[in-house]
Order: sequence, then structure tokens, then C-alpha cells
Amino acid sequence: MHYYTYGAGLINVSMLLPIITTVLLILAPEKYVKPIAFIGSFLTFLVSLYSLKFLDFSHLSDIYLYENYPIIKELGISYSVGVDGLSEVFYILSTFVSFLAIAWSVKDIQIKFRLKEYYSMFLLTTTFLIGVFTAWDLVVFYVFYELTLIPMIFVIGVWGYKLRLYSAYKFFIYIYISSLFLLLGIMALSAYSFKETGKFSAFYPNLVHLHLPLSVQIFLFVLFFIAFAVKTPIVPFHTWLPDAHGEAPTAGSVVLAAILLKMGSYALLRFNIGLFPEASKYLWLPMVMLGIITIIYASWMTIAQNNIKRFVAYSSVSHMGFIVAAMFMLTFQGFRGSTIEMIAHGFSSAALFMIAGFIYNRLHSFNTKTIAGSVRYMPVFSILVALTGFSAMGLPGGSSFWGKFSTIVAAKEHSLDLALLVLVSSFFSALYMLYFLRNLFLEGKSEGSFLAFVDIRGVKLAVMLALAICMFSVGLFPFLYYNVFDASLIHLLGIANMIKR
Repeated sequence: MHYYTYGAGLINVSMLLPIITTVLLILAPEKYVKPIAFIGSFLTFLVSLYSLKFLDFSHLSDIYLYENYPIIKELGISYSVGVDGLSEVFYILSTFVSFLAIAWSVKDIQIKFRLKEYYSMFLLTTTFLIGVFTAWDLVVFYVFYELTLIPMIFVIGVWGYKLRLYSAYKFFIYIYISSLFLLLGIMALSAYSFKETGKFSAFYPNLVHLHLPLSVQIFLFVLFFIAFAVKTPIVPFHTWLPDAHGEAPTAGSVVLAAILLKMGSYALLRFNIGLFPEASKYLWLPMVMLGIITIIYASWMTIAQNNIKRFVAYSSVSHMGFIVAAMFMLTFQGFRGSTIEMIAHGFSSAALFMIAGFIYNRLHSFNTKTIAGSVRYMPVFSILVALTGFSAMGLPGGSSFWGKFSTIVAAKEHSLDLALLVLVSSFFSALYMLYFLRNLFLEGKSEGSFLAFVDIRGVKLAVMLALAICMFSVGLFPFLYYNVFDASLIHLLGIANMIKR
């Protein structure tokens, strides 16, 4: 692995821009808050896009935009940031979705008070997310990983719906306590580094070369897994998610589902498999089965919901099951399917929560019986709903198709029975999305109040169109994304000595 400093400083610029924008928000008059937040988040997204210029697409397993500044030399802790192909994808996804969430909020009638604090929370979340996906020192990663918790608590607790305080507390308790297992694991790993090399280290490229006994790897794997399984989340660590999503404002749900959940799945791929390959090989089947159980259980729970936001929340848990099952197949196709599904879910979940928020703004209800049939009276919006639903379902051309297809291919590399099990699980995920579309289009009576609906337009239409384009770019041109992260996945497989092309 090589480190390239060409373009160094760009990551820090993208992390500082939201902070500077936050300071401007605090100082500016109330009427300028929305445009300042919009411009600041847009500039941050542009900086992340500009980072592509400094990458060599023929060697994306290397680390680019690299910076390293010692913090505590004695403990081997340093501020080490940079991107490889895998990091770059989520770096850009974080800034893009954060920008869309702020753009959506500009016209969200539910956000009426404490605007400075509201937009500041999203901007700070963007900074912390960039830190998570670009950090190569595990202690620095942990710090940013924990910091993302703080603004989201306020977003849910202050601007959420009826049970917002309960949901915010539950979110905090689950994530904070589970993260303590991660901290313990990092400390133990650093101690083993000292035992083997004579130096404490939390630097990921150094830690992957440690020769840990299988028993130690399994112990550390479990510590890391508990933290990341709660964040992902997968069954049975998922119970905080429906409450958090159900009570969060629309933009909060968008960032939570599209980005924050990817922190857990990204970390499982990067750290659990990269640092503990022997434990991953030993536990691969239980992990795959846990992913499949998550798919099936969450799919049935999705159909049982009568609240559209909780419906979408449980559907996210089901998607996370596919991601976990795919990555623990421990093959190239499994890694590829897992990563492309993370990206696809980032776009489709953002769109689904915006759909729920838009309907709530019209009907002031999330109840599926109350909103049944409502989208028929908004033709442009109904087309966007259908495109999003079919894309999330995994139909060819949709964003989730390649993730599910690659997962089935990866399962077939192990056994036909496992491939059939994944195929059946895919059927359940399609079932709840068909149920979702049936409720919105075919159920309900033609009531006069529906006829007064104003169709989607302006900024919200632009945001939904942007997500629709992104969803179908994944479905129709997946190679655009493969070209960025494939080299990193092959390198990760090489580290773990598991290459199966």
C-alpha cells in the first residue's frame, strides 16, 4: 500500500467548510440562515467531488489525499486521514446526501423554529461523517464515530414528532453503550500491537499485519461486531431504529438511513474482515445466516407496520441484512454486492423517507390507511414514488438489482442451497415493496381533500429527481461505481488471503 500526499488538505477543507458555515449561521440574521446552510453544504459536496481529480483510478487500493500528524506518539495515535476507492465512495455519498437533506429542509414546512441550531446539527454531522470514512487511525475513527451521535440526538429530540425524546434517549443509549465495546476492542488491539512489535499502534495498515491467534481474533471480532451490528443495524440489535426513524424529522431520517447506517456496514467490511480474517473465515456461516434472518424477519415486520416511516425503517433493516450476508460470503462478488448495495440503499432510503415526509406535509399523518391512494392525485410525485419503489425492490435497471444479484452469485460459490436461500429472501424484500406501492396507489377512496393536493415542485422536485438519477445510474451503469471501489475490495481480500474471483 502506497500513500500519496498530492491534494493533501482537501479532506480537511471539506471538514472545515461545514464548521465555518455553522459559525456564519450563528452570526447571521435569521433570514439568511437557509441560503447560507444550502451554499455551505453544496460547496462541501463540490470539494468532495473535486477530490476525484487526485486519484489514480488504476491503483485505487492505495491511499490518496494522505495526511498524518502525531497526536500522542507514546500510544501511537495520530491524525491520519486519506481515501482509497472504498473510502472515496462513502466520502462523496456523505457530502451529497447531507446536501440533499439540507436542500429538502429549506422547503420543509415542519421546520419552523430554531433554524440556526437545526442546520448547524446537519453541517456538523457532515464534518463528523467525513472523519469516519477517511480516518485510518482507529482512535480517530472512534472519536468521529461517536461524535456523529451528538447532533443526531438533538435533531431527533428537538425537531422530531410526538415521542421524540423517548426515541432520542433510546438512540443514544444503544449507540453509546455499544460503542464502548469498540473502544475496548481498539485498546486490546493496540496492546497486542505493543506485545508483538514493541510499540502501541492504532494505525489500520499496521494492525492488519499483526499475527493474532484465532481465539484472540474471535474475541476482538465479537467486540467490534457488537458496536457495528447495533449501528448497522441487524437483528436482534435493531430495535432502536424504527423508533428513531419514526420520530425524526424527514431530513434526519434521510441522513440516518442513507449515511449513518453505512458507518456500521462499512466498518464491518473494513475492520472486522480486514483486521480479523481468520475469525471471519471461522464465523462466516453464522454471520451469513444472521444476515438472512435479518432480511426475512425485517421484511415481515415491514409489512406489519401501519406507520409509513416505520415501514421504511424496517425495510432499511432488511437491506442491511443483504449487505451483511453478502460481505461475509468472503468472496469478491460478495464484497462487490455488499458495497454496491450500501450505495443503492443510500439513494433509495433517502428517497423513501422524503416520500413519507412529503405525504405527511400534505395529510399530516403517517398512517397507511389515512394516506392510502393519495399519490394518485399528484401525477409527477406518483411517478417518482413508482420509480423509487421499483428501484428499491431490485428489478433490473433499479439500484438494488446488482447488490442482490451479486449476493446470489456469491452464495452460489459456496453452495446451491445457500444461493436458493438468498433468492427466497429476495422475494420477501420485493413483497413488502409491492405492498407499499399497492397501498399508495390502489387502496383508499377518492376523497375531495386529495383533489386539493399540490404536486411536488421546486427544490423538492429537484432533490427527488437527483436521487432518481442516482438510483438508476447504479442500476444501469454499475461499472461507474465498480471502477472506484473494486481495487480496494481486491486489496482487502488479499490482506485476508481469501481471493476468489
